[in-house]
Amino acid sequence: MAAAARDEAGAAMVDQALAAARLPDLPADCRRREASGIAVGDRLDVALLKSERALGRANARTARCAAFYDDLSGRGAE
Repeated sequence: MAAAARDEAGAAMVDQALAAARLPDLPADCRRREASGIAVGDRLDVALLKSERALGRANARTARCAAFYDDLSGRGAE
């Protein structure tokens, strides 16, 4: 009986710790998806430029979201 009470008390402490350690919401920007914007009929050079710009935006977003997480976790950039 004493072991069950200890287990229950331990579980309550874990629940309290998890409630205290709630993470802030992920920035909405981190959930955005990126489209290339390429349209049927675009010239290949234009399609490549659109694709490269979209990739640049996606990579910049990844860097911002990684910085948010690093700042949150206290790890800093590694």
